[in-house]
Amino acid sequence: MHQGTKSLSTALKILELFASSRREWRVTELASKIGLHKSQVSRVLRTFESHGFMRKKEGQYRLGQAFSMYASLAKPDRELVEAARPIMEGLSKQIQGNVVLNILEGGETITIDRVESQHFLRLSYPVGLRLPLNASASGKVFLAYMSSGERSRLYEAGSFQKFTYRSKTELTVLEGDLSGMLRRGFALSDEEHLLGTRGVAAPIFGLSGNLEAALGVGLPKVLLPDKRIETVSASVRKAAEEISLLLGYKRTANNGKGHLKFIRRTKGNGQHKRR
Repeated sequence: MHQGTKSLSTALKILELFASSRREWRVTELASKIGLHKSQVSRVLRTFESHGFMRKKEGQYRLGQAFSMYASLAKPDRELVEAARPIMEGLSKQIQGNVVLNILEGGETITIDRVESQHFLRLSYPVGLRLPLNASASGKVFLAYMSSGERSRLYEAGSFQKFTYRSKTELTVLEGDLSGMLRRGFALSDEEHLLGTRGVAAPIFGLSGNLEAALGVGLPKVLLPDKRIETVSASVRKAAEEISLLLGYKRTANNGKGHLKFIRRTKGNGQHKRR
């Protein structure tokens, strides 16, 4: 590998750790985590620091303000975030759990907004967190609406990862969850990313009828026992439907199963296409 490419790869690995695990790291901890000498990691961090992408305090590094400027340029669909935010806040208060807004990017879910629970028992889902699709309820939403060919390509590429003994990495095992998601209108993750936690997610559709995002909630398992799953999932589905309507999606009357069936208008003949 070319030296410049190798340095870039090291820098990206370091950023991934800041995005997915902790906000503050020491040089020795980062070096140990990614398996490099601390002098290599230190050089990358100093370069980041000189350009405002890192700041150092009491021997620990954290992301700098420069990232905020560049993040604002990306603007991951402001309409979606602005439409979802008030509904997410209401849902978080209702269920006493963290609420996240996830989109699909590069075969992973990425969190573009979150509302943190005020309950003293809560999980931490930082904005920018990326997870493989098999490891979360939101990921299962995206998998459920993919073609079987798309799912197979992700599986064959090794995109599914094992985090706990409950993680489902075999496509044949996941298929049951995905068909259940389409039937019930929500997906469930049960200690598949982190032991002691559960997640529920539902799809958000846009004006064109495409799947735009997934609305997910995460709770310690003690706060989401089996008897509460039905109530929480109904709240998540309802919130996701409300966001979809704000984005211009159309719905039919209640279909008798406790949630609304979505339709979209097709151009030209005024016909409705049911999902």
